[in-house]
Amino acid sequence: MRSSSSDSLFSPSYQRAASDLSRWTADGRHNRRVKNLVLIGGMVVVIVSALWLGASMTLLSAGSALTASLSFALGLAMVALAFGNRIRTGALVMSHGLLLSILLAALCEDPAPGIQASVHFNFLPVVAASYLVFQREGFYLRVLLPSLGLAGFLGFSLDIMPHVAIPGVMQGAGTIEVFANQITGTVATCVVVLIMQADVDARRALEGEVRRAIARGEFELHYQPQVDLKGAMTGVEALLRWRHPTKGMVPPNAFIPLAEETGLIIPIGEWVLRTAAAQLQAWSRLPETQHLTIAVNVSATQFRQPDFVEQVRAIVTLSGARPQALKLELTESVLADDMGVVQTKMKALKDFGICWSLDDFGTGYSSLSSLKNLPFEQVKIDQSFVRELLTDPRNGAIVETIMRLSVSLGLAVIAEGVETEAQRAALEAAGCQCFQGYLYGRPVPVCELLAQRSAAA
Repeated sequence: MRSSSSDSLFSPSYQRAASDLSRWTADGRHNRRVKNLVLIGGMVVVIVSALWLGASMTLLSAGSALTASLSFALGLAMVALAFGNRIRTGALVMSHGLLLSILLAALCEDPAPGIQASVHFNFLPVVAASYLVFQREGFYLRVLLPSLGLAGFLGFSLDIMPHVAIPGVMQGAGTIEVFANQITGTVATCVVVLIMQADVDARRALEGEVRRAIARGEFELHYQPQVDLKGAMTGVEALLRWRHPTKGMVPPNAFIPLAEETGLIIPIGEWVLRTAAAQLQAWSRLPETQHLTIAVNVSATQFRQPDFVEQVRAIVTLSGARPQALKLELTESVLADDMGVVQTKMKALKDFGICWSLDDFGTGYSSLSSLKNLPFEQVKIDQSFVRELLTDPRNGAIVETIMRLSVSLGLAVIAEGVETEAQRAALEAAGCQCFQGYLYGRPVPVCELLAQRSAAA
């Protein structure tokens, strides 16, 4: 249930997600909204700072002019980063820079008698933006940074924060300044929520569509060949596809992460196993296909289900397929679970006849002891190592190390993402004997698979 031989959906690259600006993926939609937020916020800061700068120069207030100039520079930086698609950097500059500038202005604010302080109202949009923008980040950005901004707002609202009297800086603020700060703080907060709320709405809409797709049978499996040294097809990997009635083929990375988060991956994964098992049974009737295996990627959520072993056994038994022809692929993230439980499940299905393959080997955090104690029969060299195999000597060293380790542990090896003959030759020289990638065929529906291989031969 992966997008292709060249990417992994259950262990997506953070760097790709951070730079994704597509309209299809959840990361892409989120990043586009963050970009808009940074861009609009930067423009507003530039305009407001320019107005304050002009007023400060008119009133010959050097301190206010300096503060406005700093804010003006910050706004320009935000706009430049947004236009340069440096989304995360722009968001970091926006959150930290605005919080610091507002804190400085609030500390130096000295309103006229009878007038309440108001600069701290501008903490609110920055707090809201930080919380919504960094929901997928670590504790500091997701929790601590917004909390600090909120603490600043409450501290100034309750008048428990100190004030630093600096001549010429925000002194004698009157009704107009208070009104302006209250308006900008409130309106900016609403704008932030409206921009980022689209993430929630889009997520809900997509979740509903995925549920309907399951009910309507809009998913299908495509198969990508796995070949030996002679180029003969020994098996395939099953790759999930969604044929939307109006949008056409929806990329897997547009819905599989959401299916993981919502638990919809469980019925989807069950359907994939049933379809793959039925295909194995159909192939077993034909001499030219009865030797083929099908590899199915099992998500961590699916594997963790208490009845996973019983479910797989029942599916294979009812289909009539040979258990030995079904290969289940696990990513290294699963190995972080309770090792006893993982070992028990894997051994039970191994005894039933199922083969186990470790997907994207070398990209996760599994220990060698885990690999030694679990009943894997195969490891898959991640496409990230294959892609730069010929240009980065370190990748060649990693591949050779994987090969030596696998041989010593009695494990077969398959390399994914093979796209050129030169890559295949380098992998063969390292000892690899099984390959998968665009060099041998793209993922296609089952009706096209054998025709594609016949044409290639």
